[in-house]
Amino acid sequence: MKTAHGRVRRAIAAVATGRPVVVMDEAVDLGYLVFAGDAATSDLLTFTVRYTSGYIRVALPDSECERLNLPPVCRDDGEPAGIAAQRVTVDLRGTGTGISAIDRARTIAALAAADAEANDFHRPGHVVPVQAGRHGVLGRQAGAPEAAIDLARLGMRRPAGVLCEIVSQRNPVEMADRVELTSFATRHRMPIVSIAEIAAYRRRIEPQVVRSAETTLPTSAGGFRVVGFRDTREGCEHLAVIAGAADADAPMPLHVHVECLSGDVFGSLACRCGAELDSAVAAMRSLGTGMIIYLRPPEVRACGLFTGTAAAPGQVSETVAWILRDLGVYTVRLSDDAPELGLLMFGAIREHGLHVESVSSVWPVAG
Repeated sequence: MKTAHGRVRRAIAAVATGRPVVVMDEAVDLGYLVFAGDAATSDLLTFTVRYTSGYIRVALPDSECERLNLPPVCRDDGEPAGIAAQRVTVDLRGTGTGISAIDRARTIAALAAADAEANDFHRPGHVVPVQAGRHGVLGRQAGAPEAAIDLARLGMRRPAGVLCEIVSQRNPVEMADRVELTSFATRHRMPIVSIAEIAAYRRRIEPQVVRSAETTLPTSAGGFRVVGFRDTREGCEHLAVIAGAADADAPMPLHVHVECLSGDVFGSLACRCGAELDSAVAAMRSLGTGMIIYLRPPEVRACGLFTGTAAAPGQVSETVAWILRDLGVYTVRLSDDAPELGLLMFGAIREHGLHVESVSSVWPVAG
């Protein structure tokens, strides 16, 4: 259970049984104590206050924030009402001062309850709701609130997660660093996991694309079977262009191409994209077999015009892997002289249970 996959599964199991875990946000070098909102107890809240900053938040989906009438505390001029993450603080009606561990545990459990209503809470109070991004750690906004909700959902709990930053025990005026977080998790027998590991786990077990269309496309190079796919989060549309039979019986020559408006459409000479795509189509026609996976990133990509829109190899590989699985292709061929992006991508594809053969006469990966 020392692998990242195993660490995430341990964390999910702990949250599922109402226990806390340590979640590391490596992007900001912070660690959080996290547990399911519907598992909140006075003992858990007491432990949390002792070892954290005490600024305890409850991550909720946007639908729950709207249903429970939890408006944002403030927002910038012109910003939509649903954007600001931090919501108006609340206390459950019928609690005492609202600040004790017992009172906060009751408020948190009520926020997580399916039958909770907006009128169940006083405003302002002592518990801080936070709206998490719609796609959890797989969305563009991926922080501790998203990780807390993802762990709760993966543990089959209600979509509400408690989170609070862990304070350094060596120097209480600072936050715990990675070494202390690891020591803290070991000392209290808690799983420890990073946000990036949760994201990788979700991309591995949850389909990243769904099949949306299929047709036979007549082209100047001949007729090809084309299957359309839609990204489950961003809504991006991808194509698999296939010559010959796509099955598990034989390795499939594969060319992966990330859309480039300037090269693919206008034939720009500032990049190799258009020429590589033309070469892949010609090779497919010549061999009578092969596949081109044409990926469209969330933002327009045009070499020499727009910058900063290149797709990350890891995300590209996950999308490609799910497309290949859907098509029943489990072995592909890759050129020995493929660019660095191709080597990184197919190294990641192998982690998805697909086999990559290296054949020098087959096309490189483009984009």
